[in-house]
Amino acid sequence: MRSLVIFALFVLGAHGLEVASLHPLITDAVKQVGGNRVNIVEVVKPGANIHKFQPRASDIKKMNRARIIFASGKRLEPYLPDLKDSLNSNQLIVEVGRTIPSQKVSKEDQIYTCCPNHAVGGIDPHWWHNVRNMGRAVRVIEKELIRFDPSGKEFYAANSKAARTRLTQLDRWVKGQVATIPRGKRHLVTAHAAFGYFCKGYGFKASFVQGLSAQGEVSASHLAGAIKQLRKEAIPMVFPEQTANPKILQQISNQTGAKVGSPLIADGSTPSYQAMIMKNVESIVSGLKQGQ
Repeated sequence: MRSLVIFALFVLGAHGLEVASLHPLITDAVKQVGGNRVNIVEVVKPGANIHKFQPRASDIKKMNRARIIFASGKRLEPYLPDLKDSLNSNQLIVEVGRTIPSQKVSKEDQIYTCCPNHAVGGIDPHWWHNVRNMGRAVRVIEKELIRFDPSGKEFYAANSKAARTRLTQLDRWVKGQVATIPRGKRHLVTAHAAFGYFCKGYGFKASFVQGLSAQGEVSASHLAGAIKQLRKEAIPMVFPEQTANPKILQQISNQTGAKVGSPLIADGSTPSYQAMIMKNVESIVSGLKQGQ
């Protein structure tokens, strides 16, 4: 009996179930489901460069009490195998996006304005841009929290249901906003391929100048091809991203006449999922309406 009590104290900690998060949007979801029954170590904070992040010794030390380490998954965190080797045997890494259907970058699904083979076949890790996928993620988080804290089952289930209800309402709002743009005008041009799930989920054609990472390089010949393609389609607006260099899109704008829209939040390095979705959608819809 005494050993069970000690185990329970380790799992729950002094202030609740100890967990860690490797992505700001995952942190937001865990807070919504876990409430005051969880204590979250935010390893990757809002504003961090998600693609470049590498855990330091100090980060691993912060995680040493966490029973669950929540990651986004889909190869967004290539350091996970090494991190696993640094953790205790009773700690678990949960890739929240693992069970969410993956999209791969393909010539059929995208219009390539960079090298046609750039990132082809690569899994797009930005699954959260389809609101329905975040609902699936909430389910995963609920399941894992219950597994390690079964006495909180009803609490987690109720919070999960409330979060998914809010997400359903958000999804309806997105669809309502998108419906104000004619289908033939739903063409989203961004710096890198971060919005594939959004485009497929809400009926947009996607074009991107770089690959899956905002650090992708674009040659002069491929840039010329991009400009030719966008002129042909009379694209009214191109959208930069908050953490990406806007110079390439500005060059395209100068040579095509397309305006540069408000920066979008691509990699989700922000504390509020709902605020991110609403800002992105408002920017996209208002920007494309200018070209109608």
